[in-house]
Amino acid sequence: MSTTQRRHEVRVFPAGAAERQGARAGVASRTVVMVIDAAYAAGLVAVGYAVWAGVRLLRGPRRFAWPEIGLEVIVTVALLVAVSILASAWSSTGRSPGARLMGLRVIGPGGTPPGFVRSLLRALTCVMFPIGLFWSAFSARNASLQDLVFSTIVVYDWHERTPAPAG
Repeated sequence: MSTTQRRHEVRVFPAGAAERQGARAGVASRTVVMVIDAAYAAGLVAVGYAVWAGVRLLRGPRRFAWPEIGLEVIVTVALLVAVSILASAWSSTGRSPGARLMGLRVIGPGGTPPGFVRSLLRALTCVMFPIGLFWSAFSARNASLQDLVFSTIVVYDWHERTPAPAG
């Protein structure tokens, strides 16, 4: 994209976004992100089930029956999908699907996206212990328990590059 084209590009940011850019995200924004990411993971699991049922239908339409799956399997698959989504998103861009919608980014030490191992461990603890998020409501630094354990920060970020954390 040329410089001329970039000057005419229009971006829409929420009111007050410029002042919040790089500031630590609060518990409300983080909770919305968590709900969006959970819905995204559940949607992927539902699509996977539908594809599996579709393949079974195509293989034998006369003897087709909806696949029966135990609750333990569904929960396990959903948790694995959620961990995979979060770990891959955080380690690459620092943004999960929900964080992209809400203008948030997870950054590690040095202001860059956390590496894969840190992101994977953080994702595991976020999925298995989501209540740790709410520590950010009581933390002076808006840090969840996962942020404290894995040295991460969640910041407001409406741009494509990673901002330096404020404060």
